Amino acid sequence: MEKKLLPEFEGYRILHEHGISIPEYSFVTSHEDVLKAAEKLGYPVVIKVVSPQVIHKSDAGGVALNLSCPDAIQTALIQMDIRVKTAVPDAEISGYMVVREVPSGTEFLIGGRIDPSFGKIITVGMGGILVELLHDFSMRVLPVSPDEYREMIREMSGYKLITGFRGRKPLDEDALVELLQKAGTMFFEDDRIIEFDINPVILYEKGTYAVDARMYVRSGEVPVVQERPVLPPVPDILHPKSIAVVGASRNPGKVGYAVFRNLLNFKGKLYPVNPQAEDILGIPVYKTLSDIPEPVEMVVVAIPAPKVPEIIHEAGSRGVKVAVILTAGFRETGEEGKKIEDELLRVARETGIRIVGPNCLGIIIPPLELNATFDVQSPLSGQIGFISQSGAIITTVLDWSISRRIGFSSVISVGNQSDMGFMEYLQVLDQDPTTYAIILYVEEIRDGREFIQYAATMRGRKPVIALKSGSSVRGQEAASSHTGSLAGSFETYIAAFRQSGVIPAYSLSEAFDIARLVVSEGYPRGKRTIILTNAGGFGVLAADYAENYGLEMINLPEVVYDELNRLLPDLWSHKNPVDLLGDSNASRFARVFDILIKYQNFWDIAVVITAPVALMDPKNLAHEMIRLSRFTRSMVVGCLLGGDSMKAAIDMLGEAHIPNYQDLQDAFRAVGSIISSCVVNGCVEEE
Repeated sequence: MEKKLLPEFEGYRILHEHGISIPEYSFVTSHEDVLKAAEKLGYPVVIKVVSPQVIHKSDAGGVALNLSCPDAIQTALIQMDIRVKTAVPDAEISGYMVVREVPSGTEFLIGGRIDPSFGKIITVGMGGILVELLHDFSMRVLPVSPDEYREMIREMSGYKLITGFRGRKPLDEDALVELLQKAGTMFFEDDRIIEFDINPVILYEKGTYAVDARMYVRSGEVPVVQERPVLPPVPDILHPKSIAVVGASRNPGKVGYAVFRNLLNFKGKLYPVNPQAEDILGIPVYKTLSDIPEPVEMVVVAIPAPKVPEIIHEAGSRGVKVAVILTAGFRETGEEGKKIEDELLRVARETGIRIVGPNCLGIIIPPLELNATFDVQSPLSGQIGFISQSGAIITTVLDWSISRRIGFSSVISVGNQSDMGFMEYLQVLDQDPTTYAIILYVEEIRDGREFIQYAATMRGRKPVIALKSGSSVRGQEAASSHTGSLAGSFETYIAAFRQSGVIPAYSLSEAFDIARLVVSEGYPRGKRTIILTNAGGFGVLAADYAENYGLEMINLPEVVYDELNRLLPDLWSHKNPVDLLGDSNASRFARVFDILIKYQNFWDIAVVITAPVALMDPKNLAHEMIRLSRFTRSMVVGCLLGGDSMKAAIDMLGEAHIPNYQDLQDAFRAVGSIISSCVVNGCVEEE
């Protein structure tokens, strides 16, 4: 997208048109006119050079501040011209901005740009260089509601400066919210503007000014937005009744052999297609798709890329609903591969077939024993849906998931997303009653705006957890070479996730920690937390983690305190965390659980922590924790800490779908992520 930088006086004019407060100013083209403008505006003034070649005026010496008389202006202009020509030799000075200097105040930044996945975004942060130095900013995908603009400002650490930090008087928060909203509306509604930066915005005890404005617009005509084609409905890829494998092979070294072998457990009808074979693994082979006498709902394709469009045309013409294309050699390989992928998509649109991939691992539906991949590992059945842009990450996760007793409702490899992408797969898993939570591994989301709109409809109902790669420059380059992605800003993705109710995770283990907990316990009603432990030191650590991750350590109600006091030894902690002491056994925990069940309206989350002690039978404690989970409406989190002595008890919790955390911080991070998402999206009441 070609863009040009507007002269700052034109940026000022656009800001003024949208009701944004700017200082009085004048644009002039000569030194003599600068003096006249200064007299008219009134001293002191600021002078800024105007040149298409000078983008960062301060860096080039093109700004002079606090000029209070004609002599100061004349000296400043001569020196400014010299500095600018020295810093930018080809600079053409077209004029000067003369701006009435405004009082100093607290500086903020407001900016906007177009993200390749999500479209126009708006950002507010600390002004000057602080936004880069401190990384203190908040971001949203436009459009944004009035309440969200205020939330953006309150998310910044610098918000403390607005409220009156260290005895300073509060600043005009309403004025900053209003300016941010006007800037967001300006950017969203004006198709000419493709990027802008107001830095600084100066905020006072009363009022605000937009002082510097850098604005980029399209250099040509505004392109006509093409209407999206009306696509066939997203098929139910989770319950095919018949599958044909095109490229099924008798050669154990071929992908077509591996995927066909994996599908032998499929309970529906399975058809191998290969013009060179009579039978594969004892099953008769069809020469072509057209030779199959019965309807086929899904085709799995494992043939060279140049031949794939022809097969898709044949499949679509036969009424096949979906094609899972394992073949590589498309857009991810360069221009020639892109041409083949474009032809593939054209054929799919023409015939109405929908495509998973290409360049993907395939799909696995454990409840149906359906493994349409070439990975040897078949995962356990469970309630987590896993959608990944990396096949290698899928194979790794499946390998370690079995020992951790993590089960899946479905595993989908998205590949190049030439047709169906993350949004379509969200729709499929959202409607699947066996999927309780969804994990995404994301390099790039196409049609990001539609994705977040749909994800927002799932908030508070079916949790979505996303791990986004490419937080570093190198990571973004790797994502591009991996699947031909144009990866957007990592910060934009995280902001978009939070805005739509998707829970960001920062590692695979964290993503599964969150998913397993919410699958087991659902969304908590609130963040009121009680900690029960037989180890005082771990209780102290847990209280620290609770505070760090936004959980509320509640005081014990008087009636609960009295019952605990009658039940527990005199040396118990008499507060939350509840230290049941090192001589606790499962029976003592069970009686405390009875009290929590009886008075369950005062707490939302119970974290049960035990260390290996002589009198504790961990299996009996696990049994009682399962009972507590089943007989309360609140979240129960297990932290059975230790090694082999805890293994049988942890397995018991796993069988009951209660995750256990052997690191306290992991437990509180997972709960905090769920709580944070719920507070933002209204599942949990915020104080």
